[in-house]
Amino acid sequence: MLFLLVCIVLKSQDLPLPAPILSAGWERIYIKDVGYFDLPPTMEVQSGKYKEFVDQSKRVKGYDATQLTAQQKGLNDFDESGFERYARVMLETNIGKLDDYEELDFDISDFDTEEITELSAVFKEEVINGFRGTGLKLIEWYPLKVEQINGMSCIHIAYKRQLKTNPFVLVNIYMFFNNDRTHTFTLSYREAESSHWESDFNKILKSYRITKH
Repeated sequence: MLFLLVCIVLKSQDLPLPAPILSAGWERIYIKDVGYFDLPPTMEVQSGKYKEFVDQSKRVKGYDATQLTAQQKGLNDFDESGFERYARVMLETNIGKLDDYEELDFDISDFDTEEITELSAVFKEEVINGFRGTGLKLIEWYPLKVEQINGMSCIHIAYKRQLKTNPFVLVNIYMFFNNDRTHTFTLSYREAESSHWESDFNKILKSYRITKH
């Protein structure tokens, strides 16, 4: 498993960090035993008939349909306006055994340039392989980063993708290690709609907190 490639020295830190102030009109989305993030009024948690449709598609393709997904507002009701834009916030947690993974505050300075380059190549190959047979293609791969987000250490990968001839989509994936589990927080929206989504997505990321295990 790719997460097991990471071997680092641990540092103690009180986590999670205090919650940010909730912006007017925004909703704080809590996930039991995982954490929370804030969602703007232009988005909604995937539910209802649209979620049933998506989950069924995933089952047919063999994917697990347990992750929490938020999307542009209106899709749940199949409202026409809900199809005018594209944005997703996805949070997936995989649970293993105690001490399978590193802690939320692992020492990011333990990664040198060569190790980061090697990790980037591994994750890029995994993304490309995951696109096979889906109509998705990788347009651009951005340098992998090992960084801290809201006091929590993570591996950050980013790329631009395209589904068939659809508009380009910018994808940012943040992988956090949490003792017996991993959390993958994925933020994506159409590149052409950056002026609409970028500011809110920065706030979503800054609001993200994980319950420490």
